[in-house]
Amino acid sequence: MGQTLWPRVAKPPGGLAVLVLAGEYRLTRAVLFCLSRWPGMRVHLLTRGPHNYYRLSGYLRACHACPPGQSDAAFVAFAQQVAQTIQAQVLMPVDVAGMRFVIAHRPAFEATMRVLPLPSAGHYEIASDKGLLAAFMQEHEIPAPATLLDIRNGLAAKLVGFRFPVLLKPIHGCGGQGIVRYDEPATLLQAVADLPEADQYIIQNYLEGYDIDCNVLYQNGRLVAHSIQKALVASAGKYAPAEAIEFVRSSAVLAVVDRLMRALCWNGVAHLDLRYDARDQQIKVIGVNTRFWLTVVGSAVTAKVNFPVLACLAATGRPVLPRPSVLGRYIPFATFLKLRFGRRPTATGLAVAFAWRRRPIFYRAGPRGRARQYGPGPRLRL
Repeated sequence: MGQTLWPRVAKPPGGLAVLVLAGEYRLTRAVLFCLSRWPGMRVHLLTRGPHNYYRLSGYLRACHACPPGQSDAAFVAFAQQVAQTIQAQVLMPVDVAGMRFVIAHRPAFEATMRVLPLPSAGHYEIASDKGLLAAFMQEHEIPAPATLLDIRNGLAAKLVGFRFPVLLKPIHGCGGQGIVRYDEPATLLQAVADLPEADQYIIQNYLEGYDIDCNVLYQNGRLVAHSIQKALVASAGKYAPAEAIEFVRSSAVLAVVDRLMRALCWNGVAHLDLRYDARDQQIKVIGVNTRFWLTVVGSAVTAKVNFPVLACLAATGRPVLPRPSVLGRYIPFATFLKLRFGRRPTATGLAVAFAWRRRPIFYRAGPRGRARQYGPGPRLRL
């Protein structure tokens, strides 16, 4: 018997009922925020066990907790029961584990509700694995860094003529974790020799240039919505995501992204890491995040492309017309405070935007540190 926690303040019925499968806590928070911006959206959270960060969130109509220790089959049955009780129309996983689980049990879930657009299991695994993705892009001639897939056998010979510097990457890493740069073969060979036998890595050329990312929603290989972003404030981590972003437009980025996603027959959301190769003067695909992403809030608030909401509409068969994203700059409120009160300096003339609850607020740093206010909210100084 599961547990349902209802908030003290009841929300009006009607609209679209969405059952969110709780995942990584930051992604769950981002998706719940985006869903809350759609009037009439009735959001429920489905969890394994009662201890969840967001079980009493104001974004939720209710939280439904399956008893801990249940099998996958029991959890699916619990989800079906909840869906029937609340008349859920869409099941929404938010992270890789959740999407893999829903793909594996899709027929059972679809017996009681629609499922967020998701690709086939085979294509999902190709896009999620850096090694499989690199081989797939080589086969389909999609621009990407030169990649060595089998680094355990005859690596010294393979490195002859291979362009340095290079990056040693774990195939299942995320957020830049575990990536190390090497400028010459000797240290790279020693590092590979020291790797645990069970760990899987690839080696790729390091590309001089700049990062540029693309967020997409596809439906059966057709682009439905997208936004393109560049780093505005780099992260303290060398290969970690940017702390502030700027939404831009680029036909070159979109052309490369569309080639890959069509080849994958993609269905659903994805965040693609790309980089402009200054040497080849070409946009190249670095990797694909096959889940929602942390800056999905920026897309909803600044670029006006709310991917969680659009994915729900697509799942229910409602028409979603392609729309251009709005240009602008976005920075999360916590990052704004860190830049404001921390030791890292902010650049003069930097325009940043952040969300205070549901209200976008924009500021520009002047030459004397004064702030201009471009939206509602309390006046702050940079």
